[in-house]
Amino acid sequence: MAVAAERHHAAACADLGLPLHALDDAGAVAPDAGGWRARLDATLSPDGLRAEVERLRPLAAGADLLLGNQLAYAGAIVRRLLGKPWVFCAASPLALPSRHDPPLWPLVDGLQRATAAAGLPETPYLHLARAATRALMRPQLRLQARLGLPTRAHPRFEGMYSERLNLLATSPLLLDPQPDWPAHTVMTGFAWYEPRFLGDDAQAEALQAFAQAGPPPLVFTAGGGRRTRPGGFFEESIAAARRLGRRAIVVAGPRIRGGLAVADDVRLTGYLPYSRLFGLGAAVVHSGGIGTIGWALRAAAPSLLVPADWDQHDNARRAARRGFARVLPMARYTARAAAEELAVLLDDWAMRRRLEEAAPKVAAEDGAQLAADRIERCLAEAGR
Repeated sequence: MAVAAERHHAAACADLGLPLHALDDAGAVAPDAGGWRARLDATLSPDGLRAEVERLRPLAAGADLLLGNQLAYAGAIVRRLLGKPWVFCAASPLALPSRHDPPLWPLVDGLQRATAAAGLPETPYLHLARAATRALMRPQLRLQARLGLPTRAHPRFEGMYSERLNLLATSPLLLDPQPDWPAHTVMTGFAWYEPRFLGDDAQAEALQAFAQAGPPPLVFTAGGGRRTRPGGFFEESIAAARRLGRRAIVVAGPRIRGGLAVADDVRLTGYLPYSRLFGLGAAVVHSGGIGTIGWALRAAAPSLLVPADWDQHDNARRAARRGFARVLPMARYTARAAAEELAVLLDDWAMRRRLEEAAPKVAAEDGAQLAADRIERCLAEAGR
């Protein structure tokens, strides 16, 4: 088994004992380091895709099976070039959009919320998203044609799906299977992974001591692009905690922490596994990444979700629909608005009961083992 991915996955691969074959150049910028447009261009760059295909093809030649996620465009091309068995594995439901349960799309999420509030169908946004992404990916389709792989399949959706096995590594507590998902789709539940290379025991013990020195604090952390470009998120968050008379734990990188002026009621910390963080607070405020939602559920932590881009809007709405969280989009995130939402959240005892019931169920999920079993079956069937 080996991983072919960008170099920023090196620490995780080393932690898991897996060899990493880098598909990007040394010194390449991490995917969340640029602006929204820069990240989109990097994701959809035809030159970058061509280079990834050239690097991946010889690595994949000796493989029995290729597995790729919703951004593995090179993998989806190489599997066709080599005729290799292919398994598609998505982390978030946005990768498998359904007309029966339309997702929230980035950039038009506000319009969708207004449409839903007016009682109008949201299906047209699915057609809009398909048309827009197909137009953006026209250069990728031309590349496939030059490689002798012309296709009418949408390169973001059907072109990524597998005729053998499609995995969705999300909890069934957050959504139901849909009749228009691709054939052979399995929802595995969460696949838990704790990055041991983040933080240390001393850091975790210091946070625990801070949390136990008074009423449970609020925990604030940003994900996705907000990890490196948080704007005023942390300043507004600290001000919101003070409006409520609450202490706060702020999780951020060293550059961000260095720019924050705090007092004794705020503890700044670097990243460490969420299993060591989320149980310390009265509530968690985060961006709505699907994995982060999973860890908050496992900790039975009430969450205020602050989505900003990519799949975060859709993930946040799904968690809120199931009564596990409240949502305040980043565009409306101010100290006053956050304090108001958190005040409601902290007094929502019905949500706490739902979370306490859900926590052992989600903790029992073993998405990695279920996925491995299905992949083994897929390999056996491919070898017949």
